[in-house]
Amino acid sequence: MALSTRTTTDSNWWVFTLPAFFGVDTLHCDLPLLLLSLFIAFVSFGLIAWVLSPGGRAWSHGRARRGTVPIPGPRGLPVFGSLFSLVRSLPHRALAELSAAAGAKPLMAFSIGSTPAVVSSDPAVAREILSHPAFSDRPLKRSARELMFARAIGFAPSGSYWRLLRRVASAHLFSPRRVAAHEPGRQADCSAMLSAIAAEQRLAGCVRLRPHLQNAALNNIMGSVFGRRYEVSVPGGEQEAEELKAMVREGFDLLGAFNWSDHLPWLVQFYDPANVKKRCAALVPRIRSLVTSIIAEHRLQGPSREQDNGDFLDVLLSLDGHEKLDEDDMIAVLW
Repeated sequence: MALSTRTTTDSNWWVFTLPAFFGVDTLHCDLPLLLLSLFIAFVSFGLIAWVLSPGGRAWSHGRARRGTVPIPGPRGLPVFGSLFSLVRSLPHRALAELSAAAGAKPLMAFSIGSTPAVVSSDPAVAREILSHPAFSDRPLKRSARELMFARAIGFAPSGSYWRLLRRVASAHLFSPRRVAAHEPGRQADCSAMLSAIAAEQRLAGCVRLRPHLQNAALNNIMGSVFGRRYEVSVPGGEQEAEELKAMVREGFDLLGAFNWSDHLPWLVQFYDPANVKKRCAALVPRIRSLVTSIIAEHRLQGPSREQDNGDFLDVLLSLDGHEKLDEDDMIAVLW
C-alpha cells in the first residue's frame, strides 16, 4: 500500500515539466503560462479518455474496478455525453437508434453528462437487470434529495433502513386485512368523484377526468396514511385541502422536471432555468409544517382503537426499539 501511494505522489511531478516541454525555463516561468500548460494538459487527457472510453466520459472512471470487458455504446460529446441525442426526439426511439448504430442490442453503455447509464434491448438481459441485487438502488435526483425523499421508501438506498420501511409497509399498509378495513373510505372517495364528474358534465358538457382522478387518489392516500379526508372535489373548498393539493402539484412538478444539475453537478451554480433549488427550499417548510401538525394531533389523540382500521401514521408512532423512526424520517416517509 505504501509503494502504491508513493508511486501516485511521484507521478504527479510531471506537471512541472510542461513549461520545459513548451520551451520555457521552468525556474523563470510565470504563473499564467504554467496555468495555461496545466489547462492544455487537462483538456488533452480528457479528450484521450473520452476517445478511448466506449459509452462516453462517465464510463471512463474506475474501469479497472468494474472489469476489463467494455460495454459498447456511443461516446457522445466530451462533456455532455449523449444528453442532446435524447432530447432531440422521443427517448425510446433515440435509444433504439443509438443501440442500432453501436451494434449494442444486449447492452449499451452511454453517458448522460457525468451519469453512466446502461440500456438493454434484450428481454432476457433486461429481466436479469431488474431482478439482480446489484441494481437494487434507485437514482436520487437533486430535487428528491432536497425534498427529503432520500429517507423515503421510494428513494432510500438498499440496506437495513430500506428493508425496514418495506417490511413495515407490506405488513401494515398493504396487508389484506388493512386494505379490506379501508374499503368504505375508498367507496366514499369513488362516490364523491362520480358525483363531481356528473356535476361538471351537466355544467360544461364535457369532463376533464385527470383532476377528478387526482383528487380521489389524494383523498384515498390521505385516509390510509393520515386518517383524514377532505372535500377535495369542490373547487375552493377547505383551505388545508387546497394547500395540500398545491403542495402535491409542486412536488410532482419538481420530481418530474428535467434538472440539468442531476447530470452536470457543476452547472447548478450557474444555470437553473426551472429554479428547482429555490422551489424545493420554499416547499420543504410547508411540508414540515403540515406533516408535523398532523403528527402532533395523532400523538395527542393516541392510537386508533380498531387496529386494522388505523392509519399508517398510527403504525409508525407505535414502532419501538430499533424500528422506531425519528420525526424527520417519519416526515420523509409520510410525505
